Amino acid sequence: MTADSPRALACEEAVRARIAVARLWAAHQAPYLASAVFALNPVILEPALDEDTGVPVAGPEFRAFPADTRWNLYVEPGTALATPVEEVGWWMLHQVGHLVRGHAARSPVRPEPGHKVSHAAGVVRDEEAHRWNQAADAEINDDLEAEHPRGLAGVVSPAELGLPAHRTAEEYVPMLDVLAQAMGRGGRALAEAIDCGSAVDGRERAYEDSGSGNGLTQLDRELLECSIAAGLQDRISARGEVPSGWRRWAEERLRPSVNWRARLGAMIRRGLSTVAGQVDFSYRRPSRRAGAYGDIVPPSMVRAVPDTVLAIDTSGSVTNDVLNRLLAEVTGIIDGVAGPNRRLRAFCCDVHPHPVQVVRRTSDIELVGGGGTDMRAGIAAAMALRPRPGLVIVLTDGETPWPRQRPPAHVVVCLIGDGGHAPDWASVARIPADVRAPAKGRS
Repeated sequence: MTADSPRALACEEAVRARIAVARLWAAHQAPYLASAVFALNPVILEPALDEDTGVPVAGPEFRAFPADTRWNLYVEPGTALATPVEEVGWWMLHQVGHLVRGHAARSPVRPEPGHKVSHAAGVVRDEEAHRWNQAADAEINDDLEAEHPRGLAGVVSPAELGLPAHRTAEEYVPMLDVLAQAMGRGGRALAEAIDCGSAVDGRERAYEDSGSGNGLTQLDRELLECSIAAGLQDRISARGEVPSGWRRWAEERLRPSVNWRARLGAMIRRGLSTVAGQVDFSYRRPSRRAGAYGDIVPPSMVRAVPDTVLAIDTSGSVTNDVLNRLLAEVTGIIDGVAGPNRRLRAFCCDVHPHPVQVVRRTSDIELVGGGGTDMRAGIAAAMALRPRPGLVIVLTDGETPWPRQRPPAHVVVCLIGDGGHAPDWASVARIPADVRAPAKGRS
């Protein structure tokens, strides 16, 4: 079957029609990614033909409809015609996930200049590249399953493998290594060997035509990503459903780089100032206008220093080392506003709150607990304290349910790491998981 024969042209027309229908399915399933789905440029490859019938046959190495970093989607005719439309659309959303989240740029696998991964080795690659592909798939499929619970057979699924949800590809790599070793001893494979193309690791494949000029330019990709992120933010603001991974990506894509210490300090100071704005009368010191009242002793106006409580998530997903360093940062900010060596109430919380500790120094806090997390119980415990605090600072990774209603106190949530979430009624500061001490000369 030659490329310009009536049979070949009919085959290509059928493939393009199938791709068009799959696009519509994908855009309907994830409307917040519709612009990305329609930005994919299908490249129809030479079909693999059955020797007896001359009919295109499916090639397993093209099951994932691999893409390159220029948003070209490589379509093998036999695979496209043999794959249900819904599955083709699912793979389109999957490849959009690789491209938009920049997995090629994040890949630990370094491309070799001038070297292309051969067609025959499209699936069987070196172990590092294979594991990165699986980890990146896990990051994407976690969100795809949130929208489409059925998923596909043979792909890496955090839910089916018993892995934690809402993690990044970098976090999934060591988990998959351990899991693969355990399954290998039992004679089982972790998942099917699937190659998603250079979109996942940046290594050009032999079937990619780098000199064709097709696909998106760097500027096109930047503008498209900004448009997608803005659309996601609009959907989030309208209380639309957005998977947590895409929500996190949009926040990071549109959020300028800020000093988290400065942001956290501003939030704590604002919380302390808001509560401390309530003034009262006190006889502890005379009024500056006492001389005008003769024998009457008038009270002076005082500004109370608000009582602050620390609620510390000790469920085990955040290390004690990170918590200790973050506690030092937080208490340092509080000391700067409320004065040094003040007594501070703190308690640890996993599924249940632990006893309150009253301390003067961060090093005196004993981190106890483990297991799951329920910050609803932690907030309730803080509100039950007497005297009731004016400011509650929560240190958590956000993998917890929250109270639906705003508590009668100002709440600042320190979200540790890239995952998790905080309620709308709280002030939120995102803290890197690898908290480091500030450099000398910086506050």
